[in-house]
Amino acid sequence: MTAPQPVPPSADALAALALLRQVRAAAESGVKPKQVLVSATAEAPPKEAALAELLRIVSASYPATGIDLLCETGLAGRLLPEVERLRQMPVAGVRHKDVYRHTLLVVMHTAPDPTLRMAALLHDIGKPATMRVDGGSVAFPGHAEVGAEMARRRLRRLGAARELSEAVMLLVALHLRANSYEDSWTDSAVRRLDREAGEQLERLLALSRADVTSARREAVERALRRVDALEARIAAVRTQDVKPESPLDGHALMTLFARPPGRWIGVIKDRLEAMVEAGELAANDVERATAIAQELLTEAKIADAL
Repeated sequence: MTAPQPVPPSADALAALALLRQVRAAAESGVKPKQVLVSATAEAPPKEAALAELLRIVSASYPATGIDLLCETGLAGRLLPEVERLRQMPVAGVRHKDVYRHTLLVVMHTAPDPTLRMAALLHDIGKPATMRVDGGSVAFPGHAEVGAEMARRRLRRLGAARELSEAVMLLVALHLRANSYEDSWTDSAVRRLDREAGEQLERLLALSRADVTSARREAVERALRRVDALEARIAAVRTQDVKPESPLDGHALMTLFARPPGRWIGVIKDRLEAMVEAGELAANDVERATAIAQELLTEAKIADAL
């Protein structure tokens, strides 16, 4: 049976793609068209090409210009409606920052890494759905978790690779955690965040630093010191958790001394590991470790333990 042929994009979809590429050019140059064009079609550009262009726009030198144009042309409403909703959030009469403008600042303050920039663009998209107003004060309970799921669904609809979707979802889900760090955190809490962030830890810390956009300098400096302290604490805990390794493992010891498995292996390895931890033996010094192991085998107190 002949495989079905892919349906070519319609003229309207190609027109929307051409407009999207104009937006990308503006994001790269920083210059908006003299007359902002508005998409004349309700059809979205082809999915695969659209995602590629969006990643180029957020990674460009002037991403805010591109994101603004996405909204002004109507393309954001079709491709990233969550971002358009941020732009439409009310700011008058309530005490909270303009979430859309804050988002643009966060994107601009991150490195031009497509994954990091996309996470920056989407990090607060859960706020419209979780917004609670009480006496003029505003809160967004659970917006990180809600936004993470929204980001996952949106990127899936755009045809993003699983690696990109999962990385962005994780960064959105965890983006508040680093900025909430306190010295009172236990080592277990630090390990848990390090484990959850995994390979995305560096991006998470970068996003957390970029997320500090207060107009008050002392607040910014305090928040940045908090993220720096967390980064240093993670490094310290990682160092603390590194178990020194003996230059000789059990198989090597059995081969060297032609002895069967037994408690003697643990006795010798424990001593060698302790010497490595104390700086008395290099972890790769097999020759000296062999000599030390031989001495241990002949010591009466070790022999009694075998």
